Amino acid sequence: MKKLINKATKNKLLTVLLILGTISIILGILFPAVITNDNKELIHESIKTFISGIKEEKINFISGFTTSMTNNILVFFMIWILGISVIGIPLILGILFFKGFLVGFSFTSILITYGPAGIVKAIVYTLPNIMNALFSFLLCYYAISFSIMIYKTIFKKETRAWQTIIRRYIKIGIFYIAFAIILSLIESYLIPKILIFC
Repeated sequence: MKKLINKATKNKLLTVLLILGTISIILGILFPAVITNDNKELIHESIKTFISGIKEEKINFISGFTTSMTNNILVFFMIWILGISVIGIPLILGILFFKGFLVGFSFTSILITYGPAGIVKAIVYTLPNIMNALFSFLLCYYAISFSIMIYKTIFKKETRAWQTIIRRYIKIGIFYIAFAIILSLIESYLIPKILIFC
């Protein structure tokens, strides 16, 4: 943790991303407190329906996996592609903010629905979102760094070993596609099985 803090203080981009991520999680945690009672009830019903559906084995795991995998790959690919253009940086930051917000919102929603006794359920339920947000954070860092390098090469005429950099960036993209599939398997098959016992 100390090493990460030291690195963050020396790296402006990392500092900005950490601040943005922290703010988004906090806002996600606070958001359920400001929505209307009707919306709260809708969220509670959705969560309870999902949990009871798992326990009664009414969830279509294959459909859930397909949807999750498609969404994860699309989002990761979008971040990766946006890194190729300088104008994509605001959109990358927007995606990162949404991912952090989702972590805070999911955790608080479960906790409000089941009370203090549901803290284990909230952690398990939110785990895929936490993993997704963490890896999105790292991908956003790489994508924005890549975008900044393009900017400096075009406008500041800095020279770089682009063949090596592009090869590394492609490898990062392939890694994240593989991770998206693994994350979808965890989210669709493992997490529901664990939630049964929570």
